[in-house]
Amino acid sequence: AVVSTQSTSSGINAEYGDDQRKKEFKKFEMEKELRHRMALRAMNEYDRKVQEALDEESKTKKKEKAQNMKHPGNKEQLQDVWESEGFDRETFDPKTFFRMHDMNGDDEWDLFEMEAIFEKEVEDLFEGLPDVEEDEKYEEVARMREHVVEHMDTSGDGFIQLSEFLEYSKGKDFDHNDPWETVFDDQLFDEAELTDFEQKLDAGETKDLENLAKLEAAKREEKIKKYEEESKINMEMLKEHSEKLKEAIMAANKFKDLEAAKKIIADAAKEGGASGDKPAT
Repeated sequence: AVVSTQSTSSGINAEYGDDQRKKEFKKFEMEKELRHRMALRAMNEYDRKVQEALDEESKTKKKEKAQNMKHPGNKEQLQDVWESEGFDRETFDPKTFFRMHDMNGDDEWDLFEMEAIFEKEVEDLFEGLPDVEEDEKYEEVARMREHVVEHMDTSGDGFIQLSEFLEYSKGKDFDHNDPWETVFDDQLFDEAELTDFEQKLDAGETKDLENLAKLEAAKREEKIKKYEEESKINMEMLKEHSEKLKEAIMAANKFKDLEAAKKIIADAAKEGGASGDKPAT
């Protein structure tokens, strides 16, 4: 489960906590990016190319999953929660839903009660994705909670009263289906910021990152070795063949049937020869 790392008794504290959370998450993401780049540099050419292809595949998976996310707090998203709790989505009732998630019965949702509503959806978003960190899950939950407060909390106290929720459920925004931008979609920093961040690390912080990068490189190399063993394909081919053939090899890794994998590679090699693809460098 995604567990909140914040505690609050007022909207002011929640706002301060959110500002601090965003700063810490940006720092976390920059450290993660630097660590990953260091890990790539620590790998041999062959493993590095495989890992870069896997990184691209991961980005594609994240994009596909993000497209299925419902806008937090709108009717369709809350109906999904309602249905996951064993009810027919067509019987969704805003007042009943609110009281079901008002855990202490005080007729308002606090930070924790709001975030609990989104936990399952966020778990589903991250399920099956590689290199998932709990910080990223919590950031997604927190962003959803922030969005709900921004649109429903008309009193500005940081909580959602029953009356505020019911009023929102009668408005046009409750039925909108605009896409939700997940944590995957948000570019928190650019190359200049990352470079500046790296330059400001002290010797101890840099050493810690380098040590973590070595561990990451070893972990990724072990995973690549597993691909090789499962597919029985000579991955050295990545050094000398076209991008198209590289993609075919990565696809072939997913097959347990060696003959099917060989056919994919053979077909890609023919296409590469016909189109005049140049070997990858």
